[in-house]
Amino acid sequence: MSAFFQIRKKVHWSDTDAAGVVWFPNFLRWFEDAEEELVASLGRSRQSLLDSHRFSMPQVEVRSQCRAPARAGQVVRVGIHTRVENPRRLHHAFKIGDEQSGQLLAEGYVGVACVDSGTWSPRDLPDDVVRLVSGLGDLAARQARGAVELPWT
Repeated sequence: MSAFFQIRKKVHWSDTDAAGVVWFPNFLRWFEDAEEELVASLGRSRQSLLDSHRFSMPQVEVRSQCRAPARAGQVVRVGIHTRVENPRRLHHAFKIGDEQSGQLLAEGYVGVACVDSGTWSPRDLPDDVVRLVSGLGDLAARQARGAVELPWT
């Protein structure tokens, strides 16, 4: 997952279902955690960015595919790669892999729209967001070289 910004997650018993494997909606929550850490690592909190530009970013599309089970006690890496899909939309690609073996456990994407927070009407992404996204490649490369710590969440 070298082209992806990564976070680490420890799988807790509370993340699993009756079969002892991660309950699939938790993958979506972990995708969201990776997005949150990515924005913070690029220099802004997500909420401050939303508030300062008075916009919202609803998730309008999601796809997730489970490849292998994740179990309690396992440590996983959640990777995110974000690109500007068009002036009003971001595309977040995600991968979740076992930290020890590197086995791919799940992957997917989330489409995020940009809307005015007061009217909920579509609007272009603020320049600050486009600049933050443009810094992802450098951040992922620095992280891969060990210059950026993998955050525990």
